[in-house]
Amino acid sequence: MMLFLVLLGAAVHSQTVTLAPAVLTSPGENISVPLNVTGFTGIGAITFYIQFDPAVMDFNGITLPSGSPGGFLPPTVTGNVINIVGTWSTFVTFGNAAGDGKLMDLKFFYKGMTTSPLNFLHANPTNCEVTQGLTVIYPTYTNGSVSMNTGLAQKANLVPATAATGGNVTIPLEYTSLPSVAAITQKVHYDPTKLTFVSVTGIGTLLSGMNYNSNASTGVITITWTNTNSGGANVNANSNKFLLNFVYIGSTVTNVDFIGGCLISTPTPVTNVPISYSGGTVSLAAPTATAVLGSITTAVQGIDFEVPVTLTGFPDGPSGGTQAFTLTIPYDSPRLSFIGIASPVPSGLFASQASGTLTITWSDPTAPIINGIFFKLKFKYNGIGQANVSFGNSCVFNTYNSGVVGTVQVAYTNATVTPALAPSNATLGYVTGVSGSAVEIPISFSGLPLSMGAADIRVSYDFTKLSYIDAINTKPGTVINLDLPNHRIYITWSNPAGADINGEFLKLRFDYSNGGGCGAAVSFNDGCLLTGIVDPTPPITVQTVPANWIQGGIDLLFKISGILTYDAPSSAPLDGVTIQIKNGAEPIPPAIAPLPATLYTATTDANGYYEVFVPNGSYYIYASTTKAWDGVDGSDVTNIRRYIALLSSTLNSPLRLRSADVSQSGTIDGTDVTAIRRRIALLTPNPSFKAPDWIFQNPNVLINCANLPNQNFTGLCSGDVNGSY
Repeated sequence: MMLFLVLLGAAVHSQTVTLAPAVLTSPGENISVPLNVTGFTGIGAITFYIQFDPAVMDFNGITLPSGSPGGFLPPTVTGNVINIVGTWSTFVTFGNAAGDGKLMDLKFFYKGMTTSPLNFLHANPTNCEVTQGLTVIYPTYTNGSVSMNTGLAQKANLVPATAATGGNVTIPLEYTSLPSVAAITQKVHYDPTKLTFVSVTGIGTLLSGMNYNSNASTGVITITWTNTNSGGANVNANSNKFLLNFVYIGSTVTNVDFIGGCLISTPTPVTNVPISYSGGTVSLAAPTATAVLGSITTAVQGIDFEVPVTLTGFPDGPSGGTQAFTLTIPYDSPRLSFIGIASPVPSGLFASQASGTLTITWSDPTAPIINGIFFKLKFKYNGIGQANVSFGNSCVFNTYNSGVVGTVQVAYTNATVTPALAPSNATLGYVTGVSGSAVEIPISFSGLPLSMGAADIRVSYDFTKLSYIDAINTKPGTVINLDLPNHRIYITWSNPAGADINGEFLKLRFDYSNGGGCGAAVSFNDGCLLTGIVDPTPPITVQTVPANWIQGGIDLLFKISGILTYDAPSSAPLDGVTIQIKNGAEPIPPAIAPLPATLYTATTDANGYYEVFVPNGSYYIYASTTKAWDGVDGSDVTNIRRYIALLSSTLNSPLRLRSADVSQSGTIDGTDVTAIRRRIALLTPNPSFKAPDWIFQNPNVLINCANLPNQNFTGLCSGDVNGSY
C-alpha cells in the first residue's frame, strides 16, 4: 500500500530540479548556488551531472540544508562535469511534506570574468537519473549560470584609446570607489597580432610596489602591486592608475580585456574587494590618408595580372612629408603566385615574400609625391574561385620632421581577385545517393577546344561520409593518383596528338555513408589545369584553357518551390514568368544598388508553379516578365489620391505601396498621380514614371539541408494599386 501511494504521488505531482538562474558575483568571491526541487517525495536514488566552466570557477563541494536526510556521497569532478550521487535504503523526502525545498547548495570560487553555465546533462536518460519509489522519473530540469556583476559601484576600468597604425598607444587602468587596499593582482589579455606590448607604468600611489610580467605568445600581462602600510592606500583614479603601453600594429578595433585571476584585497583583516571589471579597446584613429589595393574582376587562369596600390592624402615634401613605409600584404597562395613589382619600380621600393605574405618596404628622404597609383603587384592566377589580397597587421607610413618620426593615419582597403567568366566549363556532378551504397560523381567538360593535350584535375571529398573506390569510364591516357590521408584524388590525362574531351570525362565512385544531416561535397581544388594544343607540329605549341570550375557532390541540392500569383482577390497564376534566385535583397527605390548576382533560374508553368534546386544558403527570390503592362485606370488614381489624403484606399500591402510609387522617390505624392494619369492617356514624355512595368515581392529563404515548399509570392503591375489587371 505504501508503495502504491508513492507511485500514485509520482503520477499526480510533477517534479522539477532548478538551479538559481542567474547568480551575480565578483572575481575572488566564494559563492553558493542553490539547487531546489519540487515533488521530491519517496526518493530512493539521485544522480546528477552538472556542467560548468573550470576556466571561470572552481568547484568546492556541496552544503546540505538543516534537516536534510543526507545520504550524498562526496561529489566528484571530471573535466568540466560535476557528478552528484545520493542513495537511500528507505525512501526519503526533501524540503517540506510535498517534497518542495532546497536540496543543497553548490559551492564555487568565482575567478571571472565571463559567464559559466550550470547545465544539467539530462538529454540522455543514462546521465541524470532520479528514482521515486522503485520507478525512474524524469523531472523538468532548469539550468543556472554564474556571471560577473557589472553593476557594482566599485570598478576597475580599462579606458578605450585610439591610435595610428604603427603608433604608440597607452591604455589607462583606473579604479573607482574602492576602499583602501593593500594588494592588487590584475591579469589583462591583448591580441599580439594587433598590439606589441611595451611596458606597464604605475603613477600616484600605484608607482611604488608595482611589478609586471608579460607573455607575448599568449598576450597576457600580469600586474601585481602591494602596499605595506597597515591601513593600505587609496588607489582610486585621478592621480592613481596603471598605464599599459603598446605599439598599435593593427588596422581594426582590438579588445584589451581582464581575464580570470584578478584579485584586490584590503589590509588586516585581509578580505577580497567585490568589484566590477570593464574591458577596453584600441581603435584606429580617424584616417587622414587612404591606401587601396585595387580589386580584379577579370582574372584568367594561367595569366598574369596587376593589383594597383593607390595612395591618397599622404603629405609630401622634405619637411614633414612621407618618407618611408612598411606594408605586410598576405595573399591567397597557391591560388595566386606573386611574380614581382610591376615596372616601373619606384626608387627605394623592395619586396620579399614568405608563406603567402609580402613585405614591402620603401624609403626616400626627399619625401616625393606618392599619391596616386604608387606601384603595382604582379600575380599569376592559378586557382579555383575568388582570391584575396589584403593589408595585414604592422602596416605603417612614416613622416620625418626635424629628426622626429611621425606616423600617418591610414584607412586600408583590401582587394578581391575574381575570375572572369570563361567559355568552357569543368563540372563535378550533383547526384542523389542512398546511404550505405556506392555513388558515382561524373566529371564533365563543355566548351573546350577540340584539340586538348592535357588535363590536371585535383579533387577533394568529404571523408566523413565518402570512401573512394575507383574511377570508371576513363579515357586512354588517364592516370589516377591518391592522397588518401588528405582525402585528395589527382587525375592526369594527356594526348600528344590532341583529342576532344568534351562531354563526360570519367566518373568517381565512392562508398556513401550519410549518417544523417546534409550530403557530402566533392570539390575541385587549386592546381587544376587544362591545356589545349595550338599547333601540333613540332615543337608543339600549347596554352592554358580557362574554365569555370563548377563544384558538385551528393544530396547537396534542395528544392525551393511555390506558386506566383497576381496580387488580386482572384490570385490568378502568372505563367511563363522567369524566377531568379539571387544572393541579395532587391534595392528598394530610391536606392538602386547594390545589385545582387543571379545564381539560378526557373520558369513558372501554367499554374504559376516554379521549382529550382539550390545548395544550402540564404537566397532571395525574384521574378521578371515581358507580359504587357495593364490594369491601371482612373480607379487606381482615385485610390492613390485617397491614400495621400489619409482616406481609406486599396494601398493595403507593401507591394501595393511600391506599386503606387511610380516615381521611385520613396514617397507617394502628386508626382505619382500625374505620372500615372499621363501614362493612362499615352502622353509622352513621362519622365516621372520610372518604375518597371511589373514589380514583385522579394522573399528571403534559407536552405538548411531540406526542401523548402510553399514559397508563394505575388506580382503586380506598377500603378495597379487595386489589383484589377
